[in-house]
Amino acid sequence: MKKLHFIISSVVISSILFTSCNKDYPEPEPRTIPIGTVLTIAQVRALYVPGEIVKITEDISVYGVVTADETTGNLYKEAYLQDATGALYLRFTSSSGLYIGDSIQVNIKGAKIYKYNQMLQVDSLHADNSILKIATQKFRTPEIVTIADLNADIEGYQGKLIQIDNVKFVERNLGLTYADGVNQEDVSRFLEDLSAAQIEVRTSGYANFANDTLPAGNGSFIGISGQYNAGLQLLIRNPNELTMNGATPIEITKNFDDNSLTSGGWTTQYPVPNNTWTVASFTGNYYGNITNGSSKLVGESWLISPSFDLSNSSAPLFNFKTATFASNTALKVMISSNYDGINLPATATWTDITNSFAYSTGSWAWTNSGNFSLTAYLQPTVYIAFKFTGTASSWDSWEVDNVKVIK
Repeated sequence: MKKLHFIISSVVISSILFTSCNKDYPEPEPRTIPIGTVLTIAQVRALYVPGEIVKITEDISVYGVVTADETTGNLYKEAYLQDATGALYLRFTSSSGLYIGDSIQVNIKGAKIYKYNQMLQVDSLHADNSILKIATQKFRTPEIVTIADLNADIEGYQGKLIQIDNVKFVERNLGLTYADGVNQEDVSRFLEDLSAAQIEVRTSGYANFANDTLPAGNGSFIGISGQYNAGLQLLIRNPNELTMNGATPIEITKNFDDNSLTSGGWTTQYPVPNNTWTVASFTGNYYGNITNGSSKLVGESWLISPSFDLSNSSAPLFNFKTATFASNTALKVMISSNYDGINLPATATWTDITNSFAYSTGSWAWTNSGNFSLTAYLQPTVYIAFKFTGTASSWDSWEVDNVKVIK
C-alpha cells in the first residue's frame, strides 16, 4: 500500500513540475528596419549630384530584386538590385548574405551615392541594419538587347540584367581563361556580334571560374551591364548562363590586312577611268580607299566581291565599315545575282542597296554599317560591289574595311 501511495505521489508531483515548467513564451516580433520615405530605384539614382558624394541622412527605403550576388566570387561585398524603373549597384561594409532572386528592402540612411569611373553606386551599406529580406527566388528575366542598344544608352542600362544573343568571344581571346586566377588579377575579354561590334567583359581574378577556358562557340550571354569611364563593361553572374556553344557562322571577310585589293577573288572595274581603288593604311590598319582628288576627276569605279554561294544558307548577313572626311553620296552599295565576274558591271542587273546601311558622316570616323539581311538572295551566285562616282563638282573620298558576309 505504501508502494502504491509513493507511485501516485510521484506521478502527481511530476505532473505539477511538468505543468509548472511548460510556460508560454511570446512569439518573437518579425525583424524590421525603418522604412521612412519610399523611393523607386530611378528616384534614388536621381539623388546623385554630379561631381559630389551625396550622404543620405534620413530614412529612405527602396525595394527591388537582387540580380547579382557574391556566390561565384566575381563580386565582393557587392550586389545589384533592380526594379521596374532601373538598377542599382550596391556596396556593403561586409559580405551581404544576399542571393540572386532575393526580394529586399534597402534603407539607404548613412549610405553614400556617387559615381566611380562613371558607374553610379550606393556605398557603405550595412548588411544587417540596411537590408531586410522579404522573399526569395523572385528571379527577374534578363532584358534582351544588342550591343548597339547598350552603346546607345550606356547610363540607362547601368546595373541592369541583360541578355545578348548571337555573340562570341573574339578570335584573339579563344583558348584563354576568363581571368588570371593564379595571380588573382582581373582581366578583360571581348564579345563580338555579327556586325563586328565588340563589348568588354570584365572578370575578377578571385572568381571561382577565373581559370576556366572561355567558350568558343556562338550563342547567348547573360550578365550585368556596367560602365567604366566612357565605355561599357559586362559582368558575368555565373558562366553556366553563357550558352555559347553553338556553331560559329561562316564568315567571309575582306579586311585588306594583306595589303592586297584583289586577294580573295575581289576585282575592280572602271567604266569611266580616272579614279582608282587602292589599299591604304593608317596606324597599322589597312583598308580599301577611293578618291577623285583635289582635281575632282570624273569617274566611275567599282570594287566587286567574288561570287558568294548562298543557296544553302538560312539567314545570311552582310556588313562593313566606312570612313570619310565629310558626308557625301559618292559611294553606293550594289548587289547582283547575274553578274559574270568578268565583264563591265553594265552587263548585269544590279540593285542599289545603299540606303540599307549606316555610313561615316565625316572626320574619318569609322562607322559600322549594321547588318543587311541577304535572305532575298539565297542563290548560288551573288556579287556585292562598292561603286564610287567622282564628279567635277566635289572632291570626295571613301575608305572601306572589314567587309563581311556571314553565311
